[in-house]
Amino acid sequence: MLKIVSGGQTGVDRAALDAAMGLKLPHGGWCPQGRRAEDGVIPARYQLQESKSRQYAVRTRWNVRDSDGTLILARATLNGGTALTADVAASLGRPCLVVDPASAGSANTARQWMKTHSIRVLNVAGPRESSDPGIYEVALRFLRRLLRQPVQTKRRGARSLSDVTSELLDGLQRGELETRTLSEGLAIDFAVLLQHAAPEVTLTDEELATLAKPHGITRRMEAAGQLLLRHVGMDRASIERFSGHPSDTVRGWAAYMVGGMPDLSLARRLQLVRPLADDPHFGVREWAWLALRSHIAEDVETSIARLQRWTNSRSGNLRRYAVESTRPRGVWCAHIGELKTSPEMAMPLLEPLKSDPAKYVQDSVANWLNDASKSQAEWVQELCLRWETESPTDATRRICRRAQRTLRKTGRQ
Repeated sequence: MLKIVSGGQTGVDRAALDAAMGLKLPHGGWCPQGRRAEDGVIPARYQLQESKSRQYAVRTRWNVRDSDGTLILARATLNGGTALTADVAASLGRPCLVVDPASAGSANTARQWMKTHSIRVLNVAGPRESSDPGIYEVALRFLRRLLRQPVQTKRRGARSLSDVTSELLDGLQRGELETRTLSEGLAIDFAVLLQHAAPEVTLTDEELATLAKPHGITRRMEAAGQLLLRHVGMDRASIERFSGHPSDTVRGWAAYMVGGMPDLSLARRLQLVRPLADDPHFGVREWAWLALRSHIAEDVETSIARLQRWTNSRSGNLRRYAVESTRPRGVWCAHIGELKTSPEMAMPLLEPLKSDPAKYVQDSVANWLNDASKSQAEWVQELCLRWETESPTDATRRICRRAQRTLRKTGRQ
């Protein structure tokens, strides 16, 4: 469970402690000797430890030192004790992020930063109330939004559009819930969701039309990514803002932002999409490869060379991505003619995974070969025969059996 620490000063420090207590999160931190603050003595309800010094700088350093990362909330240029906090974090080599709590998207940026750095103890700092009147309320609202854990209810996913209740749809379109099924994703009005995910964006009627449901889901996902690039930004920070969003659909938009950014090398696109390719949600992982499919198809040899490294990843999601993104006859995307004609080009991806322990990866390898069997049947048969001889494992046998299912149906095996 996340723990919040601060120095107990008025303003941001006090907001952090109140947010933690209100959300029943553990809190703590160092404060000056005598529980010193600008409004007198820090109330006893805050579980803070006193340092041996009355100087604010001491507790500032100790809170940075004893936390996994420091989040600074500031609406203006850093100065005084807030600037000192950033300097201390830099000197100690500790993760530190500065965000404007009143800025749209800051919560998502902070959430992604916390995820990236595996923050378990979060030090929150910022201006005192006297130097930035009103900062307490702004910071409190921000931190409640950032720290509130979504209620994880065990619900059965909607099997059809008619099963999507108005309450569920509202949560999905506000970006507060993840989808459980494709039907739930299809029910979402992208224009409504985008308004919640990026409230600063105003779309024209023509732009709104690109998000309308008469268009297919893949086309609408791509359109949303393009709109976010156009109105929010074409930089890494903009992508990270949405790749850390609670909504799996919005994280899928982030993948299409990566795919839609101009003048990027394939290596850079793969680097940016990697967290989404390893996302916990099945849908985001699909959008992650679909968003880059056209770039992969444009230069098959380079793509295979780059993705070969992913076949050695500890993550089954990334190993699967290397294969799924290059399928000769991928689902919901254009075919790759070179691989339909010359499937052996992909052996650097397939060979290392011929006995992969993860069924998720096995299924992708089998589907890849089943695609290839529709144009190069003999090649797939010979490969499976070799694999079963060289690697007589349950995993390999499962892959080869599934890989030749079309051949069995057509009587060619």
